Amino acid sequence: MNSKLLEKRGLLAFALVFGLSVGVARASRPQESTFDWLPSNDESTRLDPADYHTGRVFKPGDQAGNVHVDIEAQEPVTVEMAPAEEWSEALRHPELLPRVTFRCVREHVTKTTYTCDVAPGHPMTLVLRDERDSAHTAVTAFGGTFNDRGTVREFVSPNDIHIQYYRWACVQNCNPPRYQWMSELKETYDLTSAPKIYDGITPDRDGEPFSVKMNSPVPMTVAIVPSNLADELRENPDSLASALDKRPCIEKSVRSTAFECTFDLADGPQSFIAVPEAGSTVPPNKKAEVEVIASKCIANCLTDPEK
Repeated sequence: MNSKLLEKRGLLAFALVFGLSVGVARASRPQESTFDWLPSNDESTRLDPADYHTGRVFKPGDQAGNVHVDIEAQEPVTVEMAPAEEWSEALRHPELLPRVTFRCVREHVTKTTYTCDVAPGHPMTLVLRDERDSAHTAVTAFGGTFNDRGTVREFVSPNDIHIQYYRWACVQNCNPPRYQWMSELKETYDLTSAPKIYDGITPDRDGEPFSVKMNSPVPMTVAIVPSNLADELRENPDSLASALDKRPCIEKSVRSTAFECTFDLADGPQSFIAVPEAGSTVPPNKKAEVEVIASKCIANCLTDPEK
């Protein structure tokens, strides 16, 4: 056998071995995960002509700054994002409403998937406005279930709306744990000027989201704080303002709100606190509604291998 034939066979064998090794290496690589928008929590509301509804507050870091929401309405609505601080002020002082700077404005919506990019460092509030003429409407509200007298509203021409929120999550090649929104707290209580405190909120994993909803006839401060801090407030209610200062999970001066916070295992037990804003006149025999739900793992949960 001549040398050229041997050389060709040697090159062919090398190519086959090299090709097989590359194929095995490629096959052993993990496939890239696929991400998509998955349903998160949802809410339903009812508006009269020209009414506003305050939706979820999107804070820095939420879903990489993106908003993705399905909206269905019986009558046309305008959907928009407002800076959270500006909107909170408008809720307290309606005369400031014309000064609110809205972004990602979508008009004449009855059914749509609404998206918006939220700039980092600027919490934004989802706002819906009923587009119908309010000339024959008795009252205009910011999406609350109470009117100016603190009683349940009677709607003149109701527009039923459903809002489905979404989260950006892995959907393929990731074997993720399965989560389900489960109730931690749901109660309607007699409103007083004293702080209302509920214990027993504990994260099961790092980064566990908790969704908070609150409806009240008066402006409220709503927060989730470490339980040891709540115990101190029980002993010394006068320290409330300083204790809540710069807390990460808090909304101030709200009558109707829905927002999310996340906690880690190291944060330990948490407590829910709701208290009327200082200077607010609390009407007698009125009630407030509160709900806290948590995204709990129900399948494929990570466990400690040493247990």
